[in-house]
Amino acid sequence: MPSVLIPGQRRDAAGRSMISIADEEQVETRSAPMLRRIETRSISLLTIGHATVDLCQGLVPAMVSYLVLKENYTYFMSASLVFATAAMSSIVQPVFGQMADRLKLHWLLPASVLLAGIPLGIGAQSPSYGLLLFALALSGFGIAAFHPEAARQAHLAAGDYRTTAMSYFSLGGSVGFAMAPALGWWLLESSGRLGMLWVILPAAIVAALLARQFSMSASPSRQRPHIAIAPAKDDWYGFGVLTISVVARSIVFFAINTFLALYWRQRWADSADVGSTGAFDLNVILASGTTILSVFLAAGIGGTILGGWFADRFSRRATLITGFGLSMLTFPLMVWSPSMEVGAAMVALTAILFFAPASPAVVLGQEYLPNRVGMASGVTIGLAVSVGGMVVPLLGWLGDVYGLGVVFLLMEVMLGFCVVSSIALPNPHFSTRLAKS
Repeated sequence: MPSVLIPGQRRDAAGRSMISIADEEQVETRSAPMLRRIETRSISLLTIGHATVDLCQGLVPAMVSYLVLKENYTYFMSASLVFATAAMSSIVQPVFGQMADRLKLHWLLPASVLLAGIPLGIGAQSPSYGLLLFALALSGFGIAAFHPEAARQAHLAAGDYRTTAMSYFSLGGSVGFAMAPALGWWLLESSGRLGMLWVILPAAIVAALLARQFSMSASPSRQRPHIAIAPAKDDWYGFGVLTISVVARSIVFFAINTFLALYWRQRWADSADVGSTGAFDLNVILASGTTILSVFLAAGIGGTILGGWFADRFSRRATLITGFGLSMLTFPLMVWSPSMEVGAAMVALTAILFFAPASPAVVLGQEYLPNRVGMASGVTIGLAVSVGGMVVPLLGWLGDVYGLGVVFLLMEVMLGFCVVSSIALPNPHFSTRLAKS
């Protein structure tokens, strides 16, 4: 039976009906005046799961400082550990994105959290560099498995507050990364590599909670059997431009996450306490760099929430342009500040601006590919983020040869790519809002 064309609805070349964002909002206003609320329990557990998985990923760069200062690893060797996790995640991320769209495998959520944590904790005990690389690659496999299905479930649980819900989900990742430097430093300083075994405990607890929630009827995708996405065309051009922006942002993030602590110690070593022998107190230098990295990641939490709020009230595209544009201005002051105090303030401000586009970028990806929400989420959250980790060994080599200042100079160029590609983004013509079938 042919479908009835409602006012404001159009047809594509194949005769299928299409609803634009403005038209769909009018349709939803007439048929369902009550906005659908966020499913709080599902979003909360997905956020906690995201925090746990990204804590595992963040602990790998946190190990870099320890291995460089305590076990004489080079920048390249340490950065290769980050590469091992990111490379595996990048390779399999599109596969898991397709699986999330087609198979709806709820068990991937708890299984992926376990796979992210257990190899990390056990593999860190290996005296063999090769085995450590393999264990971290296995952990990256678990990280890759989590993001697409979790983002798809978050999309279903978001109701009509997609960017706000996605900002909470993204907040989990920011919290996980923010906890990683201080927690990793404390575990490694107090117990050496054995301290990394503690990461298995939260992974097991969170996996159990996710298994219970997403095997119940409370799961968002099981709670809405009669809901379908309004027919719409995937905008691959817009998604491709968005991917360029997210990949460039990923490179900047991994460079900061991996090398900011080391660069901070090198630049401000004169301010560290000096022992009676005239040598710098290693623990003081280590703690100062870890603290400033924690400041960056903690301020990023505020930026993630602010970005979701701004995007819901104004424009997701405008949030990307504003966040990247202003962070490009503050980034040089963060790296080449005249004093530690100014540098610390610029670290916090840059983080807020830099993290603001995170959740709007995910929702934009879902709007560009409304028929492939899992794949879009896998790329914007997983694949594009992991690409930055794959570039880190090259940045580590540049740091060994030319110094970390050159690395951060290149990151200013990457921020320029973020700004240009964000300006080139087209406005999405279709919405991923769910319409009653």
